Amino acid sequence: MRKLFTLLQLAVVFFWTPVLTAQQAPQYSLYLLNPYAYNPAYAGMENTLVATGVYRQQWSSLAGAPETQHLNLHLPLYMISSGVGFKAENDNIGAHRTTHAVLTYAFQRELGRNSILSIGVSGGYMQYALDGGKLRTPEGSYEPSGVFLHNDPLLPEGKLTTGTPVFEAGLYFQWKDMALSMATQPVFAPVLDAGNTGAFGLKSVRHYLAALSYQFEVGRNLTIKPAVLLKTDIIETQTEISTIIRWRENIFAGASFRGMSASARDAFVILGGLRLNERTTLAYSFDIPLSALQVANRGSHELLLRYELNKPIGTGKLPPVIYNPRFF
Repeated sequence: MRKLFTLLQLAVVFFWTPVLTAQQAPQYSLYLLNPYAYNPAYAGMENTLVATGVYRQQWSSLAGAPETQHLNLHLPLYMISSGVGFKAENDNIGAHRTTHAVLTYAFQRELGRNSILSIGVSGGYMQYALDGGKLRTPEGSYEPSGVFLHNDPLLPEGKLTTGTPVFEAGLYFQWKDMALSMATQPVFAPVLDAGNTGAFGLKSVRHYLAALSYQFEVGRNLTIKPAVLLKTDIIETQTEISTIIRWRENIFAGASFRGMSASARDAFVILGGLRLNERTTLAYSFDIPLSALQVANRGSHELLLRYELNKPIGTGKLPPVIYNPRFF
């Protein structure tokens, strides 16, 4: 237990080193069904190969609103007490697009009969693109005849792209039916020169995420899982409180409340889904806006499709089942 406490202390120091930036990472309302999206340490925690695809349309009907596509898969490697995974994500907001893909390795260690600790790292590449053709300035000239001038030396009139290696790190601790998740993405936050001139710098933003959940069994057929998720870039902190109720392994529904503070509410989320068969799960969520943007958009939609092989991967002695998180 003392070793565990020391590991958790080191993780807190490492994962919560501050930077001064301001921007939010892609938002996922179905994060409880897709923990690997936020934390590389979750790779391989489900005893089989799992693949998940997500499509999210945020603030529908609002021009330039965020739109995200996400795909990942992960699996355990029992022979070396590890998990591996792959994650790709494309995020569009207005005139700019961020695309990244990473590979993940997670080392897992049993800490007694009822607990397990996983530490994961991801590495890959992130590309940032800015489409100047979608930008407009008060002093610009935009004629139907083809004249297109921003009259601003800092803004491009065409497309600019730049990229950088990207690394993520996370910790996942599970004790019986309780789970603690901590992650940072990216680990390093370099300044990118989109035009290779030094005049147009882009600051990649480091985010910190922490989640705590506990699953209660109510009888033989019903489980209830409350959770809290914190996301911060140090300047702003977003809190999300969620609950999912699952019936007979097949049908589930839930709700979340998300906001920056009691006076800065963001959205109320309703979600639901079902297992289509033994290997496939479909889920949907709808965000009801509560912020000032509610007058300009019709909410946010998120669709998730998940496939699990339902067979052990690799050879060697399987670890004891502490709590199988299944798909949430």
